[in-house]
Order: sequence, then structure tokens, then C-alpha cells
Amino acid sequence: MVLQRIYNYKWLLIALVILTGNLIVYQLSFIDTLPIDQINGMVIGSLIDCAIIAPALLLLQKGKWSIKNFIAFVAMGIIFARLVIPTAFIEPFRYMMWSAIAVEVALIILELTILVIFIKYLPSIIRAVKLEREQLIFAFPRIVAEKVKDNLLIKILCSEILVFYYAFCSWKKKQPNGFTVYKNTMYIAFLIMIFHAALFEAIAFHWFFHDRVPFLAWGHTILSVYGLLFLLADFRALALNPVRIADGKLYISNGLMKRAKIDLTNIAQLHATVQDENIFHFKVLGNTDELPAFVIEAKELQIIHGIGGYEKTAKYIGVYADDPTNLRMEIESAMK
Repeated sequence: MVLQRIYNYKWLLIALVILTGNLIVYQLSFIDTLPIDQINGMVIGSLIDCAIIAPALLLLQKGKWSIKNFIAFVAMGIIFARLVIPTAFIEPFRYMMWSAIAVEVALIILELTILVIFIKYLPSIIRAVKLEREQLIFAFPRIVAEKVKDNLLIKILCSEILVFYYAFCSWKKKQPNGFTVYKNTMYIAFLIMIFHAALFEAIAFHWFFHDRVPFLAWGHTILSVYGLLFLLADFRALALNPVRIADGKLYISNGLMKRAKIDLTNIAQLHATVQDENIFHFKVLGNTDELPAFVIEAKELQIIHGIGGYEKTAKYIGVYADDPTNLRMEIESAMK
């Protein structure tokens, strides 16, 4: 399982190794003693790594090639190189830096235009969500997609709004009726353990790097704080969105990480087990069960929504629940 996950994210891991290597090499003390022609060669190599190789690998991982995405990734790679490479070394290539910044600014202006459209429709989106019977985690992204252009930035923005809503504004909400998926697992214990580890790691990393690489220290700290907020929001989303059946649909989610709205007419059969390595497992962190309680076989490929607008399709969906017997009985009864 671990090797399979590593293989699935191989391009991302290779890109991270390349970028990390470029980050570390310029922190070595002997770099300042090298001849200028060797330093220029290193800088050119870093620019190729950050602006061409790493973006290409990230696009391979993403699986969606487009000129816009490639230009954006190239610009971000050059800006990353500017932050990593000392100012004295990057000076001969300053025009390339400014070109990358100009491209990034143009893309940001384009995305801001889309963002303004989203803000314009936000009041009507909120009103529509309040009238919905669907759980917020399902209704909000759908209504946004109906009112605003379906755009990756909008999908990411929806995910971020849900993160902050569940982290700060959901504590007075009561858990609705449904089938929970985490109470009989080690989810809470794992959450507490990860929360403490992430907090201590953030403090230690910031203390170690704040004098050496300030932008890296602060960037890591900001990401760590966001990560802690995400863990908190994910727990609240998990508690407030149990598995349930309503209006001929099965709503199943694992907090903010993944969710699916399955039309009961799209369910071909429920299996006790399926010998298929392509099963999509709706399993929460801390669930040690090797096999799902039962497997849903879809007639047509079912869309699974993930964090940040990520989508995947699956024919077989592994279901884990605290009360799987009654959940299966309710699904079978609703299918009749």
C-alpha cells in the first residue's frame, strides 16, 4: 500500500527532491569561494531545474497539460529560484526574474477578475445555501459552480471557505442524524497525536531556520498554522456530515478530504467484498480495518470530490462505518 502511494505521487516526489536540492546547495558555505563562471553555471542549472524540469514534473503529476498551467508553473519556478539563490548570484539574470514576475502578475490579475465575479455572487450563494436541504459540504460547492464559472481557482476558494467555516463557525452546530464513520476508530487519538507533533515541529523548524533562511522559516510557520486549522476543520466536518440517505441519494464523506453524492439509481449492487485493487476506500485516519465493511458497485463511474477541487472517478467504493450492518440495510431498503 505504501509503495503504491509512493508510485502514485512519484512525479511530485521527484520535483520536491529537485527543489529541495536547489534550496540546500546555496546554503553551503563553500559556494562563495567558487569562480564566477562556475557560480553562473550553477545558477543556470537551478533556473532549468526550477523553471522547466520541476514544472514539467508537477504537470505530469497533475495530469492536466495546458499552456496556461505551464506558463504559471514556469513563472512560479523562476520566482522560487529568486528566493533561493542569493541576490549577488542572480544579478546577471535579473531581467528573467522581472519577466517571470510580470507573467505572474498578469495571471494574478486574470484570477482576481474571476474572484471579483465570485464576490459579486457571494450574497446570493449564501442565501441559496441556507435554503438547501443538502449538507453544507455538498451544497456550497455545487451552488458556487452553478452561479460562477467552473474554474480551478473557484474550486480551491470553495475548499478554503469550508476550511475556515468548519474551523471557526461550526461549533454551535449539533451533529445531525446519520451514520458516523470515526467513533469506533483511532481517529481522535491520531488527530491529537498529529496535532501535537505538527505544533512542536513548527516551533522547532522556525527556531532553527529563522536566522539562516527567514522566508523558509516564516513560510513553513504559516503552512503549519494552516495545517493545524485544517485538522480542526476536518474533524468538525467529519462530525457534522455523517453518512445519510436523502432525496434518493447517498451522501458519504470523510470530512473535508473526500466526499461523494451517489444517486441510488447508480448503485448496481452492494458486495461484502470485491477482489479489485481499484476500490476507492472511504476510510478515515486511524481506521485500522484492512477491508471495508461493504463495497458499493456503481453502474457508471462515480465522481469522488477531494480537497482543493480534486476529482476522481471510481466504480467500486469501499464503505467504512461505525454501524455498517444497519447502514447497508438502509441503503438496500432505499434502493427498492
